[in-house]
Amino acid sequence: MHHPRSSYLADSSMDHLEGSIPKTVIKRFASEPILRIGFMEGYEKVDFRVSGEFNVTDLDGDPIFNGVSSRLKWRSLIEGGHGATFIYSVLVTACREESEAIELVDKLRRLYPQVRMQRLGGQLVIAGSLVNDNTKYRILAGAFETEAEAKKLLAKFSDEYAPRIIREKVKEPRGKIEVYDAEYDYSVKIEDGMRIVPLSEETTITLYGVKVGSGFQWESMADRTYRGIIEIRVGNDARLSAISELPLDQYLRGVVPAEMPAGYPPEALKAQAVAARSAVLAKLGTKHLNDPYDFCANVHCQVYSGNVSEAESTNEAVEATRGEVITFEDRICDAVYSAVCGGHTEHKRNVWNPPDEPYLQGLYDAPEKDRPGFTLDLSKEKDLRRWIEEWPDVFCALNHDKLPTILAYSRKYFRWEVSYSRKELEDIIKKRTEEDIGVLYDIIPLQRGVSGRLMEIEILGSRKNIRVKKELNIRRALSPTYLRSAAFVIDIEMGEMGTPLAFHFRGAGWGHGVGMCQIGAAVMALDDYRYPQILGHYYTGTEVRNAYSTGTP
Repeated sequence: MHHPRSSYLADSSMDHLEGSIPKTVIKRFASEPILRIGFMEGYEKVDFRVSGEFNVTDLDGDPIFNGVSSRLKWRSLIEGGHGATFIYSVLVTACREESEAIELVDKLRRLYPQVRMQRLGGQLVIAGSLVNDNTKYRILAGAFETEAEAKKLLAKFSDEYAPRIIREKVKEPRGKIEVYDAEYDYSVKIEDGMRIVPLSEETTITLYGVKVGSGFQWESMADRTYRGIIEIRVGNDARLSAISELPLDQYLRGVVPAEMPAGYPPEALKAQAVAARSAVLAKLGTKHLNDPYDFCANVHCQVYSGNVSEAESTNEAVEATRGEVITFEDRICDAVYSAVCGGHTEHKRNVWNPPDEPYLQGLYDAPEKDRPGFTLDLSKEKDLRRWIEEWPDVFCALNHDKLPTILAYSRKYFRWEVSYSRKELEDIIKKRTEEDIGVLYDIIPLQRGVSGRLMEIEILGSRKNIRVKKELNIRRALSPTYLRSAAFVIDIEMGEMGTPLAFHFRGAGWGHGVGMCQIGAAVMALDDYRYPQILGHYYTGTEVRNAYSTGTP
């Protein structure tokens, strides 16, 4: 068995093309969950060094080298093979209840006959107790050999939904890897992949040239050190990928300081640890379905930096909250968060596909006693402009007498501005949307959420007009990387001939704005809120519970 998903037990079956519904998936762990985190993809070679004694096995766990103690740099090289084979479909929407999904499939089949539903997630059992059930149902349309064919189907569903293309793997990648140390004391060729297994908890594995911050301004290469098992295998693209396999709370030691600065107040760090743990357990089995791992190490899931950013303060926050999660009606919450909400968080339903979550509702980011005084409707252009021009007294505005330097630095994210010439923005739109609109005439806001974040825009051009839905797509379409948030207004500088010369964006916040505002959490901690109170503020109607043992791991 080549570790297809994770080191949990699973019972599932699926026929993608016929649309059959798999049996309920059960993920069982004897104690603390073990995760598989993908952190390298698309490499021709992967170099590594191990600090202590280790074994090398194949993907089935059969030994290749036993009891190795070598401080030399090792290299793994791809030696041919083929990538995975996929089919491409349109993801129309998703439902929490099976009955709702079946009804929707019947409705959509009148529009397009090849519509099916697919069950994701399942039950999570830890130490014999059912701690969560994150089953949901995706509604898919079509099954095509190419992404281009699938894209032709998007328009059928775009009036009522925000469809997107997904791919489903129908054939695994195969290939051969050569691995050897610097002096060729150890050398072997292995089919499909290998596992580096430390023989003590103190042993660490360093990988060289890991790409971090992919797709963002801070993208770079760095050497990273990891605890636990490292798996190097042939990826879907027929190149090398690397996976870290380790216990959940050990994983959080690398996540919390990567997602929130270690210098933040202790109660904010505890809130971050509980939110990150909750997000993992809420999503387990629903992400990266085409990959041999549970989560990636990037912002798509949660940033995981291995040992490089571990700090005493964040390790203490993870340990102090060991096993704790946020729950809503006995279900673990998908406790998403963003850097700076800009003063108002956003409804989950306005940012991502259904199903909606009652605990992820947009709110004015101030003490409850102050909320009745907030009367602006940020979905309206006039009110949003006023909001952005002001510096309201909300948590993440950083209007605090005793502000640590590390927090003061973040003031620049509360309100921001960026400008492009018309030609610059035309080139950006063409590259980011793959649509040639010609001369850019205007960008029309069509729909905003409760925080003012745009849900849909129309871009007017001389050759064509295009509509862009969902906040991340909008942020991506109008920036070489991503705009800081979709809560922005646009001012156009016009030329003498009535053609735009430049576009000026003024915005609020950094990130999608759903769930916990990290800067707001830090200010709440400065104001003596405890972490359960911080979490209760951002995740409405929730409570903190223990999902697994609080004892020694």
